[in-house]
Amino acid sequence: MSAEPSTVTLAKSVCFVVTTPFAVNAFLLGHLKALAQRYRVSLCVNAGDYPLSNAIDPRVRILNIGIRRKFSPLSDLWVLWRLIALFRRERFDSVHSMTPKGGLLGMLAAKAVGIPRRFHTFTGQIWANRSGLTRTLFKWVDCVIAWAATHVLADSASQCKFLEVEGIALKKGVAVLGQGSVCGVDAARFCPDPATRRNTRKELAVSDEACVMLFVGRIARDKGVFDLVRAFVQLSLRHPSAALWVVGPDEEGLSTELRTLAISCADRIRWTGPSFEPEKYMASADFLVLPSYREGFGMVIIEAAACGIPSVAYRIDGVSDAVREGETGVLVTKGDTDELRVAMESLLADSNVRCRLGERAAMRVRSDFSDVAVTTAWMEFYKAELEA
Repeated sequence: MSAEPSTVTLAKSVCFVVTTPFAVNAFLLGHLKALAQRYRVSLCVNAGDYPLSNAIDPRVRILNIGIRRKFSPLSDLWVLWRLIALFRRERFDSVHSMTPKGGLLGMLAAKAVGIPRRFHTFTGQIWANRSGLTRTLFKWVDCVIAWAATHVLADSASQCKFLEVEGIALKKGVAVLGQGSVCGVDAARFCPDPATRRNTRKELAVSDEACVMLFVGRIARDKGVFDLVRAFVQLSLRHPSAALWVVGPDEEGLSTELRTLAISCADRIRWTGPSFEPEKYMASADFLVLPSYREGFGMVIIEAAACGIPSVAYRIDGVSDAVREGETGVLVTKGDTDELRVAMESLLADSNVRCRLGERAAMRVRSDFSDVAVTTAWMEFYKAELEA
């Protein structure tokens, strides 16, 4: 990713606090590289939770902070204390957090120490589909994050509105950098590639003629993986040439249950596990399926779009910004597995529709969501805040 040459002494310091390397690999590599050309950049992350990409810029200082994704009072208090001690010692010019736990601990520590510029980027609310005490607790966490931050950011316009309506942040108090998404898409990496398509299908023992549906993301309940498998099982009864690839880490230990559910069509589902090369699967599939119950934006959708394939997804906040319904993909009612199956089947049956939607999706990514455009927006934001 290109960035302007440094013309400023590396005096300003920026610290990112993120719970898991998975989020860093997915969203921040390009921004960290661009920021490191201008500022001293540190990254606080649980480096033992998941491998950090080798592509991370060597100028970024990695600080292994054992933040756990799940609620753990003693561990969380220990991490909070470590962050307070770190921020007091380093006196960063700004702290920028992402992910719920990283946001809560990072923003509280930064506010406690008096870091003057505290940014948090929301990428989806885990409480959006919860109810009762669980919803109240997680919503309170987001309220605390917004209270402690000096700037609240989100990765889509619909998410901004949702945060404001739900009272997480003041009206018009949430900003989107650029057109949306956290990082945009690297067009040199995510693009149609016939050779990769042939090789990947050969590697996974799937014929060139098979219609491949692709899921990329965390294997978790809120990603709709059970809806996906149920829909594919029903669809596979009538379409023996259909195939499904599931790419991503099994964070909730659901693989055994999912494989049992799909036992009738087990030979047509490929479980690849996590991958640092999601683009090779996107370039080799025919369309993406993302039945997620919550998304900040739906980054995987525009990455797949850059590879020339459309998406089928639930009609939710965030995703509605990534998909132009009927133009770059198909949106269906959240939680309606039958409607999801029908949408998947409609793209399976008509290659012309798939091609038309995929071409329009790729054009939209090039015009609105390139990595250069989004990183430029981030750099302009940082320059305005740190160098004014």
